[in-house]
Amino acid sequence: MRVALPLSPGCYRLTAAAPVAVRVAVVTAAGPVPLRLEAGEALFTSAEPVTGFDVWPTDRPAAAATLMVARAAPWSTLAPDWPLGPLRQPPRAGAEGAWPRHRPSTPAGWMRGIRIAEAEGVRVTGDRFDVGETGLLRLTFDPPIGPGTVEMSGEFTDDAGKVAWVEPLVLADDAVSPRARLGTLRRVRGALYRARFSLASPTAALLLRPRETSGSVVVRRLDVVRLGPMRRAVRLADAVRAKAAWPAAVPRQPGRALATGRPASPQSAPVTAGPSVTLITATRDAPGHLERFLETLAASRPGPQETILVDNGTTDARARTLLEEAERAGHKVLSDARPFNFAALNNLAARTAQGDVLVFANNDIEFSRPGWLAALAAVAARPEVGVAGARLLYPDGRVQHAGLVLAGEARVRHAERFLPARCAGFGGRQRAETSVVGVTGALMAIRRSLFERLGGFNADRFGVLFNDVDLCLKAHAAGFTNLLVPAAEAVHHESATIGQRLTGGLFERGGEIWQYERAVEGHRFRQDWAGLLDGDPFYPAEFDPLDAGFRRRV
Repeated sequence: MRVALPLSPGCYRLTAAAPVAVRVAVVTAAGPVPLRLEAGEALFTSAEPVTGFDVWPTDRPAAAATLMVARAAPWSTLAPDWPLGPLRQPPRAGAEGAWPRHRPSTPAGWMRGIRIAEAEGVRVTGDRFDVGETGLLRLTFDPPIGPGTVEMSGEFTDDAGKVAWVEPLVLADDAVSPRARLGTLRRVRGALYRARFSLASPTAALLLRPRETSGSVVVRRLDVVRLGPMRRAVRLADAVRAKAAWPAAVPRQPGRALATGRPASPQSAPVTAGPSVTLITATRDAPGHLERFLETLAASRPGPQETILVDNGTTDARARTLLEEAERAGHKVLSDARPFNFAALNNLAARTAQGDVLVFANNDIEFSRPGWLAALAAVAARPEVGVAGARLLYPDGRVQHAGLVLAGEARVRHAERFLPARCAGFGGRQRAETSVVGVTGALMAIRRSLFERLGGFNADRFGVLFNDVDLCLKAHAAGFTNLLVPAAEAVHHESATIGQRLTGGLFERGGEIWQYERAVEGHRFRQDWAGLLDGDPFYPAEFDPLDAGFRRRV
C-alpha cells in the first residue's frame, strides 16, 4: 500500500505503535528506498523531498498497523552511514545507544604507536571490550602509516579464551560507506586474525569494528607491520616454495565431504511411483528465461503433479502472455507485486501447495536432464534427509553449484565452482549423493511437512539472499542431513529474476540497495549462526573453505 505523505528534506524517525510484520520504503523521485525497521523504529535522512511511503506485509496476513513519522535530530556516529541514492540510514540500530562516544585508555598489550583516539558503542576494561551493536574504535598511529602496504593482525577471544567469532573491518577515516573498506581481518588460525591492505597516502587514523554482533571480546594483541618491497618479495618466494611442495594430486581419502556412495544416475530413482510433487517458482518479466523454463519443464519425465508460478509484478507483455498460457495449461498462477522478497513469495505458494514434496526453482533454470525431478524428489522424500539440492551447470558446461561451503562470517561459497562438468570432483562427489551443509535455493527440494515444521523461509530476516542457507542450517540443526543430488542436473542462467550482475543501477543487482540488503542480511546471518560459520562440518579442516575447491591451505 502506498501512503501519500509529503515531507521536506531532512532527518526523520519512523515508529510503529506496536511491532508489526511489515516492511517500509521511503518514496522519493529516485523510487522507493527500503528502510531497516528495527524494534518498530527507523531513522533516515533524505536529501530530496519525500512523497510518501510504501508499506507491505512480509510473510503473514496483513494486520492493522499505525506508523508515525516525526522530525529527528541528525545522528552523530563514528560509523559511516549507508548512502542509498537520496537516503542515508544509520549503519546499525543503537548508533546512539547506551555507550556514546568516549576516549578510553589504550590496552597495554597493543604495540607502541597505536592508541584508541575515540570509541562508540564500546566499553573498554583493560583488554576486554563490551561491544554494542555499533561498536567502533577510532585508532591513531604515531607516526602516520603509509603510503604502501600495511599488515594488521590481532588475536580476538572471548572471556573463556576461545575464539571470538568476529569480523574486524578496517575502514578509512573518511569512508562514506562500510563498503569503502581498506581491509577486513580474516581468521587465519586459532584466534589470530590478519589483513593486508594498501594505503595510497599516509594516514594517522583508521576505524576498527572489533565485532559485528553485541557481546564481549578480549583483544590479546593488535599489531601493524609496514611491508616494504623486499618483505613482499620474500613472502612471495615463500608462497612459491610452499606451492611447489604440494602433492601433485590431493589423495582421495575418506572424509566428511566425500560422497555417500549412491550413484548419480537417473535410473537409481523410481521414475513412476513416488511422492507427489509441487514445483514452485517466483517469476517477474524475463520472458526468454520463463519460456525456456516452461518448455524444458514440460519435457521432464515424470513432471510435477502441481506447478505454482508466483508472478511478482510482471509488466512485460510477452511474459504476461506466457503466464496466461501456463494458467490455461493447468499451472496455478499467483499474483504478488510486493518488492522482491524470495522467501515471502515462495512461502505464499507453499501455503497453497498440495504435494508431499516441495521443489523450489528459479525461473532461470533450464531442465536439461528429463529424469531430474524423480531423482531429486526421491531423495527429499527420505525421512532422514533435510534439504536436497540439484547439481547446476553454467550454460558453458562448467559447474555452478555442487553444494555450499561455509567460509567464515557471512561468506558462503559454492563447492568446486567452475569445475568442468565431466570431472568427478574431490572423492567423486560430483557423481554421487554427498552430504553438505547446504544447497542453493535455485533448485532444491524438501518435504512439505518438514518445511512447515522448520517455519519455511525466514521472510522477515532473509528476504533476498540468505534464506536458502538459513533453511538448510535449520534442517541441519534439527538433525537432518542435507544432500547434493548430482542425478538431478540442470542448467542455471544465474540470477535473472533479481537483475543482472555487476550493474550500478540503484535498484538492480549489484547496485546500492542490493549491496545494502546483502550487508543487512549478512549481519543477521552472523547473528543467527555465528557458532557454525567458521567450522563447516562437511568440509575437511585441512582445506581452505574460502577457496571451496578442496585445495590445501597455504
